[in-house]
Amino acid sequence: MTADDRADLHIREPISNSLNQWDAMAADLAAAWPGIAARIRALNAALPQGDGPDGASFTASYMAGGGPERFLRDTGDLIEEISGSGPLLRATVSNTLTTEQAIEAGLPNTYHQA
Repeated sequence: MTADDRADLHIREPISNSLNQWDAMAADLAAAWPGIAARIRALNAALPQGDGPDGASFTASYMAGGGPERFLRDTGDLIEEISGSGPLLRATVSNTLTTEQAIEAGLPNTYHQA
């Protein structure tokens, strides 16, 4: 690919803008999650289903397989992954673009078109 082929290929800024949006979203999500999880726990602790036979049956089904605590734990783990992926993506994109520039600047094209 020659420089002329790449004249209209400018991806650094759009990628940077997208990663900035990702970082803002992830920060907002991470900040909101503790309050959301606390609200879910408070609603569950109130036992709105009651403690009669129907409520007990519902509670048994609701708590099966780890119930809401498993959901809360898994969601917290997922939010950590989302929050940590922005910086990793930023580093990966930067390394890729830097490598591409280094290859273009320093290595001759040894491939021949058939």
